[in-house]
Amino acid sequence: MGKRLTRYSTDTLAGLEGEAAAGALQALLEELLPLDDERRVESIVLTEFIVAARVNPIFRPVTEQMAADMRQVITQALDVLGVPRPAEEAERLIAILGGLVIDAVTPHGSLGADRLRKTLRTHLRSVLVTGRDGHRE
Repeated sequence: MGKRLTRYSTDTLAGLEGEAAAGALQALLEELLPLDDERRVESIVLTEFIVAARVNPIFRPVTEQMAADMRQVITQALDVLGVPRPAEEAERLIAILGGLVIDAVTPHGSLGADRLRKTLRTHLRSVLVTGRDGHRE
């Protein structure tokens, strides 16, 4: 996951607005979603590590570092895109990503790749395309 994320430089987001910004940010964030077999297995393993870290302290440093790295990348991307309060918005986005992953890789849910992408895009549009007053920019 880290290797895939490093392929995306947040510098490439500079100056993007509206749908272009949403599309570029979505490309980055899709690396964190189980949209194919590789990412699905990775998401399952990561989820198991996170659950294990709750009861086994040996896993905590790894999961905490992964979370910090993800938080940093997302916050930086939002900052480059000019999103107000990027750290706060990153937390909301991370919560959405976590929910999508859990729904996609557990018997709890049934979200397929198309629904994952559409749900993420809807949220990104609300952050990047629709202004604070609810009107399109």
